[in-house]
Amino acid sequence: MMLRKVVIAGAALGAVAAFAVVSQPVQAGGCVVASAKARGVVEAGANKRSHDKLTRHINHWAHKNGLKSVHVGYAQTSCSKGPVFVCTVSAKACP
Repeated sequence: MMLRKVVIAGAALGAVAAFAVVSQPVQAGGCVVASAKARGVVEAGANKRSHDKLTRHINHWAHKNGLKSVHVGYAQTSCSKGPVFVCTVSAKACP
C-alpha cells in the first residue's frame, strides 16, 4: 500500500516536472520579420523615415532578447501615393 502511494507520487511529480520543462519560453534563437510604415510629403523622406523606424524596431527586438548583434536581410520597400506618400519596409532579422 505504501509502495503504491510512493509510485503514484513519483509519477505525478515526474509529470509536473515534464510539463514545466516543456512550457518554458522559446529562447531568442529564431528569426523575426520586422516591418515599419511611415508617411511623408516627399517619397524620399517617407522612405528614409520608414527605414529609420525599421532600424529602431529591430534594435528594440535585439535588446529585448539580449542579443549583442543581429543579421538583417534585404529590406523590401514599397511606397504608395495618396495625399501623402506612405512607405512600408520589411526585413528579416536573425541573431
